[in-house]
Amino acid sequence: MTLAHAPAPERRLQSEKRQIRKGVAWNAVGMMVGKGSSILAKVGLARLLLPEHFGFFNMVLVFSAIIAIIADLGFRLGLIQRQRDQRTKLLYDSAFWLLFVTSFVMIAVMWLIGVPFLVWFYGEPHLAPIALAMSTAIVFQNLQVVPEARLARSMRFKQIALADIAGTLAGCVAAIALALAGANVWSLVAQTLVAAACTCAVTFALSGWFPRMRMNLAILRDLSSYSRFIVGSRVLISFQQNLDYLLIGKLVGAHALGIYSIAFLLTETLRGKAYWLVSKAVFPFYSRAIGRDADIRAVYLGTVRYMSVTIFPAATVLILFANYIVPALFTPKWNAAIVPIQILAAASMVAASAGTPGEVLRGIGRPDLDFRINLAVSTLVALPALWIGISWLGLPGAALAVLGHYCVSRIAYGVALWRLIRLPMLDLFHALQRPLLGSGLMAVIALLVGSWHSLIVLVLALAAYATVVCPLVLPRLRPHYS
Repeated sequence: MTLAHAPAPERRLQSEKRQIRKGVAWNAVGMMVGKGSSILAKVGLARLLLPEHFGFFNMVLVFSAIIAIIADLGFRLGLIQRQRDQRTKLLYDSAFWLLFVTSFVMIAVMWLIGVPFLVWFYGEPHLAPIALAMSTAIVFQNLQVVPEARLARSMRFKQIALADIAGTLAGCVAAIALALAGANVWSLVAQTLVAAACTCAVTFALSGWFPRMRMNLAILRDLSSYSRFIVGSRVLISFQQNLDYLLIGKLVGAHALGIYSIAFLLTETLRGKAYWLVSKAVFPFYSRAIGRDADIRAVYLGTVRYMSVTIFPAATVLILFANYIVPALFTPKWNAAIVPIQILAAASMVAASAGTPGEVLRGIGRPDLDFRINLAVSTLVALPALWIGISWLGLPGAALAVLGHYCVSRIAYGVALWRLIRLPMLDLFHALQRPLLGSGLMAVIALLVGSWHSLIVLVLALAAYATVVCPLVLPRLRPHYS
């Protein structure tokens, strides 16, 4: 039966899947060009700067990231999830001006409370000017929330990707130029600020939208009933993701934190960006598919396949070849990152194997459950595991703690999805079958011919992985070329 003669619900699902694939494709372009250039810039900066410079920057980044999440009030996802009606244009205008005012309020909070706390917590007075400068990025991040939400709602991911690429490239150029001029940690600060300002400007230009001077607090209160759980959940997720940075900076110091940040750059950054590009494409679908559990299951399992196919080979390469990669890319001064990289690569595989569970819960209107899962994992697992791991084993202990709490959180999400959308665990394992087999074959090849030149072993391992996963990937690419 052709698609033209298929039942209406099936045609709708196929159309939505095409939009999702197109969105993932454009987000992938944005990630490969924009985030890829960011990683390359960090590699270059690691050769120009010291681990301490990265450590000081990331001490501030932990707090500024949480402040930025609170500042957007959960509107970024709330505006996408909310169904359109006759009040939508008024909602956009009201949200924009509230976010604009909120950004300055949060900057004031950072200056009056955040900066003194940072200096006291780490015992590093020279963090104050870095934190003051970093806080100004909140204005640009808040200004782009509404135009980006409008683009995402209409699945215009090409424009979002182009804005991200432009901002990232501008930030990279500024950072490298300042590092060559001897600006040290300020080159990293400039990268963040220039990228935020440029992304905001391009997003506005491509969205074709400009706010009117009006605000309705009643309509915003209605939106906040959903968005407050988004804020809480994202703060907890950010706290989880940055808790290792927080404790390493506190317990071990800036040098160790700089080393660990490079380990994260090569592992969790890739996994996090892959999650980001998929989740931005599928969240609008989940929001529109409430009550269509079978369709949600199908798309969710698709995200599991896409993320695992992408992340597993990269993570396996890092596990097997980190001892060759780190000295070649970063020079031997970063060799202490090798073991944490290998452990965090395994953690990224665990996280990728769960697809986009948080987006499912938020999309179907259960951000409260997402919040409770993150709260329980943060307080009962992540915090004690990281404290013990760092105290006993240093950076490898921190990486092991991340691996442990990812395992626990993914199990919790699996239980939630089984209860809410009746997701069979057998279907999840089937979606992971070929990526797991491919990664296992890579490890076997590395063990059998590990005495050969490392580049030859790497090529053989990747070729074996491609052979295993091609039957999974090619059928999904064929419609684009037929």
